Amino acid sequence: MAQTRLVFDEKERVADWVAKRVGHFCTWDGCYAMGAEKDGELVSGIVWEGHNGHNVSSHIAVSKPTKLFLELMDHAARYTFETCGLQRLTGLVEEDNVKALKLDMHIGFKVEAVMEKAGSSGQNLLVLVLWPENYFRSYKHG
Repeated sequence: MAQTRLVFDEKERVADWVAKRVGHFCTWDGCYAMGAEKDGELVSGIVWEGHNGHNVSSHIAVSKPTKLFLELMDHAARYTFETCGLQRLTGLVEEDNVKALKLDMHIGFKVEAVMEKAGSSGQNLLVLVLWPENYFRSYKHG
């Protein structure tokens, strides 16, 4: 039987795993990260960076969406909106990354803006926002 667990105390390990999967080529100084693992291997992770008291930028990587990822997202929503008291969670996704967009929209992210030709291959980069009331598990802030 598979052993699964959420990972809250290995920020560098999770951040490195996410960075490799989202094409991030430098370190995230001052970031926080949490992840989920199956049989000792990470299968999903979330990195927060650039916390300014109202907003934080997020980076999400998932090898395969599972119930464990949904549990991780529940912790991430509570951390973002309750523990940190933030008003929003922001993400950037290249418009041709259909899998990531489908997952992000399922979670509750909405397209807020388009950065034309700002992607890694010159494609448009979408600015996504997750408001507490839009989180797919109907998480309510406060």
